[in-house]
Amino acid sequence: MAGKRRSYAEAVQGRRRTAKRLSVLLLVFLCYEFLSGFFLATYSMRSQAMAPTVLPGDRLLATPLAFGPRTLFGKLRGVSRPARGDVVVVEPNYAKRLGFWALLSDSLVRFVTFQLVSPAYAPATGPETKKPTTSGSAKSDGIPSAPTLQRVVGLPGDTIRMDDFVFKVKIAGSDQFLTEFELSSNRYDISHEDAPIGWKADLPGSGQMEERVLGKDEYYLAGDARSSSSDSRLWGPVRLDRFDAKVLLRYWPLKRFGPP
Repeated sequence: MAGKRRSYAEAVQGRRRTAKRLSVLLLVFLCYEFLSGFFLATYSMRSQAMAPTVLPGDRLLATPLAFGPRTLFGKLRGVSRPARGDVVVVEPNYAKRLGFWALLSDSLVRFVTFQLVSPAYAPATGPETKKPTTSGSAKSDGIPSAPTLQRVVGLPGDTIRMDDFVFKVKIAGSDQFLTEFELSSNRYDISHEDAPIGWKADLPGSGQMEERVLGKDEYYLAGDARSSSSDSRLWGPVRLDRFDAKVLLRYWPLKRFGPP
């Protein structure tokens, strides 16, 4: 027995209902992109790089407005600049930067797949974000990479070094070094493992770093887990245009709710 055929009027009404649902879905997506691109974005930490401050599985709320949202017309001016001790989301110097339309297309795919599929980005080693995760010799022509979570330990003009995994900073115009903890308005702890016996001081993970002076638009970043973090010690200082967002608080797990 043949199925009941719809009349022309019913077919038109069906197409209109489908178009209306798609329009609503598109409107929701655009509102989501606007709010998360300008004001509040959520991130899920995947690595140990910021332990003990931020642990794998922690969910964070950050604002792109702090350092300037990215738009079709380029990166806008932010309402603030990175400060000592801030926990920030940045694009590493080695990561390839995608254009606005590529980012938008990728965001749409992740939106309709509930963040399960990201066609544009390689798996992240840092946070899993709403937008899929040095000056050294690394170039920005590698594979697309998710942003990473770091702490700001040095500002433009600073002279910075590391002793026993703790950064010592001499502010421009000053004549003495102070520890990163003395200069930061945020309280935090670091973690590290002792280097193997015989490990040379000039090798990564040794806990030592020679002095270097940061340039006009250079910020020095480091993970709180000093033995396992890939940060400015490997890929160099980061310029302001590579900052994506400032982390405001951890909203999950609830027992550790609050600023990181």
